[in-house]
This record gives sequence, structure tokens and C-alpha cells, in this order.
Amino acid sequence: MKTLDLHNTKHNDVELKVIDFLNWQDPPVRIITGKSERMQFIVEGVVKKYGYVCYHESTLNPGALIVSEKEW
Repeated sequence: MKTLDLHNTKHNDVELKVIDFLNWQDPPVRIITGKSERMQFIVEGVVKKYGYVCYHESTLNPGALIVSEKEW
């Protein structure tokens, strides 16, 4: 699965990085946000604009989101 790691990315740069990533990758993909709720909120907003859904990779790893075309 293709992965975008947003560690060390400033919040102001997150939206453009996610847009660029989603323009070139087909879901499912993983986006690593770390535990920043603000960063996850930004990522979720972009994902919704693309008509995709996202969810936490697991309860043990809340710092990674999986983006898919449909809900499981």
C-alpha cells in the first residue's frame, strides 16, 4: 500500500501534500499523520473533497489513516 508520511510537515503544508498524493495514487492508501488531531482533521477534509472515506489504521495505531473508496 502506498504511504504518505506527514511527520515533520507543517500544518500549513498538509493540504497541498495530501492533494498531490491523492492526485497520483489510487486508494487504498495510508497517510501517516502522527497523533495530531489538527493534522488528521485537515487530511479528513481533503479526503472528503475527493469523495473517499478514511479511518484509523487500528486502535493501536491512531496516527495512521487508511483512505479508501468505500466504507468497510
